[in-house]
Amino acid sequence: MEIITKKISNTLVLLELSGKFNIEEVLHFEEVVNKAMQDAPAAIAINMKSIKYIDSSGIGSLIKTMNVAKSKNIDLVITEIDKDILHIFKLAYLDRFFTIMPYKEILEKHSK
Repeated sequence: MEIITKKISNTLVLLELSGKFNIEEVLHFEEVVNKAMQDAPAAIAINMKSIKYIDSSGIGSLIKTMNVAKSKNIDLVITEIDKDILHIFKLAYLDRFFTIMPYKEILEKHSK
């Protein structure tokens, strides 16, 4: 999986993911997210439009990351999620656990 980190504003960091989010990529993902959290943003947006496959380890890593973000008062938002991945999230009721919103709305809320 490739992860591109972009600082959008003083309060928002964007992580653009592409490829497969599986057990082999969990450690790399968590290292990148932890580094992004060290900059103390108010929000981290995870763009998942280029993720076409996610396994249970990837989902578990997202849940872990969400819990760490909450403990640090950082909003973790998933954006531009692939429709097939969103379907998996809905089946597992993860769309109720994660904040999923269009990127434009994230920018309106956090780029001020």
